[in-house]
Amino acid sequence: MKIGLFTDPHYCKADDLGLNRRPVFSLGKIKEAMEAFSRQGVEICFCLGDLVDRAKGDTKNDVLENLRSVWDLISSFEIPFYLVPGNHDFVDLTRKDFKQMGISLPDSAVSSVETDECKFVMIDANVRSSGRHFDEEGHVWDDANLTNQSVNTLAKELASAENKRCMVLVHENLDPTVQEQHIIKNAEEIRRVIKESGAVNTVIQGHYHEGSDYDEESVHYHALPAMCIGESNYFEIMEI
Repeated sequence: MKIGLFTDPHYCKADDLGLNRRPVFSLGKIKEAMEAFSRQGVEICFCLGDLVDRAKGDTKNDVLENLRSVWDLISSFEIPFYLVPGNHDFVDLTRKDFKQMGISLPDSAVSSVETDECKFVMIDANVRSSGRHFDEEGHVWDDANLTNQSVNTLAKELASAENKRCMVLVHENLDPTVQEQHIIKNAEEIRRVIKESGAVNTVIQGHYHEGSDYDEESVHYHALPAMCIGESNYFEIMEI
């Protein structure tokens, strides 16, 4: 089975958002990725967050227009697509906005989708230390958390994998080797749950634009480099 992966397009009409982010090119990059996914027989694809962004002076309607452009493109390929939401996705928009457009994203902080070969467990850690979601209390990019209840839900999801290969996908980072601001506040506890489940050997992340790789015993933590960086493109096709 082949899965398609990309992260952090930050699509908007800004030529330069700083830190070498060139989001105006991202629509073309997504098209290139989806064409490769289609050509190589990808059966399911995921964006690891920050699908859209805002240029200076943009309104919510402008951001919705960016989202519509991206979704019209992605949905034209008829490959099942899931958004693991990132912090920037909630600067202007809510979970309801994405769902009204028909985009599949987690219904709760922890949810899953299964194929014959694999169970994909998606984490939405866009929750402030107060326990309230970014689309309720406001976006703070370096305050990502899972509540205790959601950590327990994660443990139950992993326990129900029933001998299937299980992959965890999350925007913010569980990898302790990246810059601290990018790491989910209770990442150590989440990594412990993942390790003790014995069901997971790969965790896919976004958020850290440089990308990273980290091994903790039998679990490999992989953060994809951001699609929006410079004019070159980055996406992955993973065979499992």
